[in-house]
Amino acid sequence: MPLIYYTGQDIGLTTTVVDDTGAPAAGTPTVTLTVTDPAGTITTPATAAGGSGVYTAVVPAAATAGVWLYRWVANGTGIGFVDEGQFSVRPLGVEQLVDLASVKAHLNMNPDDHRQDDELQGFILAAADLARDVVGPVLPETHTEWHNGGTATLSLDWQPVASVLSVTEYVAASSWLLTEQPLGTSTDAYGYTVDLVRGQITRRATGGAVCFPHGIKNVKVVYTAGRSGAVPWSVRLGTLELIRHLWQLTQQGGRTRFGGNALDGADGIGVPTGFALPQRVIELWAPHRRGPGIA
Repeated sequence: MPLIYYTGQDIGLTTTVVDDTGAPAAGTPTVTLTVTDPAGTITTPATAAGGSGVYTAVVPAAATAGVWLYRWVANGTGIGFVDEGQFSVRPLGVEQLVDLASVKAHLNMNPDDHRQDDELQGFILAAADLARDVVGPVLPETHTEWHNGGTATLSLDWQPVASVLSVTEYVAASSWLLTEQPLGTSTDAYGYTVDLVRGQITRRATGGAVCFPHGIKNVKVVYTAGRSGAVPWSVRLGTLELIRHLWQLTQQGGRTRFGGNALDGADGIGVPTGFALPQRVIELWAPHRRGPGIA
């Protein structure tokens, strides 16, 4: 059974019912399957007997992303069987940075051998999360943040910034929607300029820098972060190396694999299994590492 499914995919579930002695159940026990989706909705798909105690069911077109829970229950003469499990459904458009075919090529795997595909897909998703934390998002994503006033410049949490959608400042019960006013253009007292590379917004009044109104979390910024889907080559290679590192730890307990030297650490020393990000990956990602946000 795959580890990760896609939204809208049919999901087949299988269990082997055993009797009180541990042998595959014979006869016709009453077998039910209860499935709970991430929103808490419970369904009971029909079950089918396959012989030798094997029962199957299909969860049709799983529409909700997240962790699904399921529970098999079988009852009959000499049978009191329960089996529980879970599976994950991933949403569409999840940032991956690298595809499965590229990962298998990087690991020198046979592209026609699909036995490890589901496990590798999990590593791809995990590596993308780690990369996003270090270098920022690649695919465009919208963020809404609240910042403290009292300063002329705000630093957004996620860089690079693709565009600023809105900046609103609040004073008591009043609010003002600011407009982007690049220096040298027509300006008024309610403007801002933005540095997309550094992810900084500067409050402007008739062209000059002024402070946002004093307050706690009284400035609302809605913006899009990302690189328009263009993955820098060093980020891509670093992601492949991270997947190789994570995969290697599950296969040989941290020893080198695929005929290479210990590439993860300096001076040919392997990285201890306690480290998820080897130095090699950090160096590859360094040119695109996002700076710390300072509000």
